[in-house]
Amino acid sequence: MPRERETGVVSRTGLRLRLRMAPRNNNHHLGMRDRLFLQHWVNCILTYCKAVYTGIPKILFVATHKDRVPKEDIETRRTELYSGVEELFKDHEGRAHLVINNKIFVNATDNTDPEINVLKKAITDLTFQHPCWGESMPNASVPLELEIANLVANGNQILSLLEVEELNAISKVSVLSKEELSDFLHFQHSLGKMIYFDTPQLRGYVIISPLLLVEVMRSFVTDIAFWPKKGLIRNTFERMSESGIVQRKDLYLIWEQKHFKKLSPYKEFIFDMLIHLDILSEQRRYDTYTGSRLPVENFFVPCMLIQRNDTRFMTHECTPEKAISLAFVFKGTIIPPALPNRLISACLSMWAVKTFEEKQLLFSGFVGLSFDTAHDIVVCVEGNKILLYIVHETSNGLIVPDIATGIKECMFTTLERISDFYKSTVSSSRQKLPFHIEYACSRLECHVTEEAALTTDEWICEEHKIVHTKDKWNIWNQDQTKEQCEVNCPGLQEGALNQVPSDIELQRFASGCDDITIKELAIRLGMSFQEWDELERNNPDYIQIVKYRILVNWREKWSGKFSNIAQALTEMKITTHKLCQVKRIRKVQCDISEENLDLIPTDEILDELAQVLGVLSFQLGIELGLPITSLDAIQYNNGRNLVAQCKEILFQWRIDEKVRPTIRVLVQALVNVGRGTRCLEEIIKTVGVKTYTQHEEVEEQKQGKVTTLFKKLFQKKN
Repeated sequence: MPRERETGVVSRTGLRLRLRMAPRNNNHHLGMRDRLFLQHWVNCILTYCKAVYTGIPKILFVATHKDRVPKEDIETRRTELYSGVEELFKDHEGRAHLVINNKIFVNATDNTDPEINVLKKAITDLTFQHPCWGESMPNASVPLELEIANLVANGNQILSLLEVEELNAISKVSVLSKEELSDFLHFQHSLGKMIYFDTPQLRGYVIISPLLLVEVMRSFVTDIAFWPKKGLIRNTFERMSESGIVQRKDLYLIWEQKHFKKLSPYKEFIFDMLIHLDILSEQRRYDTYTGSRLPVENFFVPCMLIQRNDTRFMTHECTPEKAISLAFVFKGTIIPPALPNRLISACLSMWAVKTFEEKQLLFSGFVGLSFDTAHDIVVCVEGNKILLYIVHETSNGLIVPDIATGIKECMFTTLERISDFYKSTVSSSRQKLPFHIEYACSRLECHVTEEAALTTDEWICEEHKIVHTKDKWNIWNQDQTKEQCEVNCPGLQEGALNQVPSDIELQRFASGCDDITIKELAIRLGMSFQEWDELERNNPDYIQIVKYRILVNWREKWSGKFSNIAQALTEMKITTHKLCQVKRIRKVQCDISEENLDLIPTDEILDELAQVLGVLSFQLGIELGLPITSLDAIQYNNGRNLVAQCKEILFQWRIDEKVRPTIRVLVQALVNVGRGTRCLEEIIKTVGVKTYTQHEEVEEQKQGKVTTLFKKLFQKKN
């Protein structure tokens, strides 16, 4: 969020905005660094400010340091500077917002400089020209606003909400009601005059001087030239720049320095605010045995990463054969760095960083993430685009459309939220987003706008002359509420047909067919009546298991592929689109909070769930990714005790390290097997989810040490 700094002043109301240009010695043209800075700030302002009125906000350019230029060269230098700016922005889409014609050139060290008055008049004129000028404003809050302004003038930067309420209560002129005070704080926040986040963790404080945020960011987002020469703080900065990781205690230590002492009393609030703003992102950890969320030790700081991606992942894994891509394209030529950094932080809170060739894929403007065992996600920044790649471990033809659609929607919603954060909240009407979506061609290089892609039957990319039909974009736009394929669904492609079906895919296929269909299909695939009858005898009450096991046995016996099933279905005059459904992920709608969905289920939750699953436990175990050998052993060990089977399946899933075993994963599995989420919702309402306390942390650490000791003793004994 642009604030008053050496580069200029930015008002979120759009009344007046200045970017100062300082001459650099005898260089008579705008240098590359100057050009980048100017483009950066202009793009920041136009990205973050809502265009409620045409041409608003206005950006006024002011050249400074006139005292550094010989008097006889001032006019020449003025012409050169503003000619450079005109040339730089002549084709910029935001040219109507720029005020350049005044060509103001000031000596900011001299109050008597005549051009200071020219600057004042220019600002005043722009203010009077604003469409909102002259509108009536409520005055009930003026006394409180003046009191707060006096505190800021005396050096105060932050107040507790209680202190603000007390200031309001002692007013001799006008006392705001609780609702009016809340409206006042939200309005001041929207203007950028105060910072107030109305969330449970942050609403206890009000930042009355937004310059405090500059101090906060300057404390740890800083150039190497300003790092301490040695010591713990130097080590912290080095670690942040190399890995993007910092610990809470590290920032607290930084804020103990003389220059940042005023931050220290509010360190916990400030730290929580940085998390809220996605400047810091939690590296979450969970206790595998209890399901409790462990204290967060490490936090990612994407904006401090300076190392670029130097791995082979993009050339060896993220290839046209394995990946699909789209781009979020922003206005302007450069994306303000804060935006992709916040996006990366948000992604880190949703998915785990991928490790490739023993290196974490977290770099400046680049992050690789693991979605599941087969799909990876890449987010990277190039110019004015944020590129999203979805990578399959073997072929892009095997990417699950529901996964691609879900990731796209998640990224869109996250970018929408981040973009909206920087915009004024005064107007409640929905404004046009600062970005649009473009789909990549088959070679992942050329792009077509989403609007054009979905409204034209064919698109030929310029670079490779490859024809793309409208159907190609269906993978990004699945209707996840529909059980059946779209009318124009082409069915499984060649790559998918040549694939050996997984346990989960066979389970989904078997669940979608009745036993007569599966029996006939199995016979056509080469299985015998005797094999079917034997499975029925061994599982007299579990026809779902019989259907699934006959297909698994066929796969193992004949190295079966999807193409074999497709051929048999065709012979049976059954649509092959039944195979499409095994690649689908059903849309989840539940009443469990987002925070709870990211937790690992506790022993108590799993115990209660095991009581109500019944005969679905086997299918659920397959859907959760347990190997069939493990499920066979569980069935054998527990006989016909369904509750014991369910319990062992759930507990064995929870210790699996392939995918973090969260309540979200469990919810999706319950939906996929047709059980629904109501049973789990009711259990969570009844028993709750375990929250982590300092006492429990100490106790679990003690228990962990005891468990480790017993394991060592047991190993020695054997």
